Amino acid sequence: MMKKVAIYVCGEVSKKCTANGCLRTFNEKDDSFKRYQETGCQLVAFNNCNGCDGNPLESLQVKIEKLKKAGVEVLHLSTCIRGRCENYETFAKEFAKHFDVIGYTHGSAEGKKNNNININKEE
Repeated sequence: MMKKVAIYVCGEVSKKCTANGCLRTFNEKDDSFKRYQETGCQLVAFNNCNGCDGNPLESLQVKIEKLKKAGVEVLHLSTCIRGRCENYETFAKEFAKHFDVIGYTHGSAEGKKNNNININKEE
């Protein structure tokens, strides 16, 4: 069954990044999106955190409600959040209350810091 997917990226990195890595691997069903090769998936949301200048968790509940309304089932935290953000685990745990969470988008599943998180909310 086709999954509805969201990608959540780093607000700071998004000021410089074109999101090519996330979107390329989504479109090619590669790296973290390989899991959808058989069933397919639909990208229904692409959003970023508020950045490090303010409170990165501010407005997260509002975003979660909008993601739920969009029918998101699986949320992929971007590789930039995994590699750079001190709130990586906090984001993962908060989103996992509502969605299945995959802790990266592209690159190695283990990550440079070996800090990848995959949470299935039904477990």
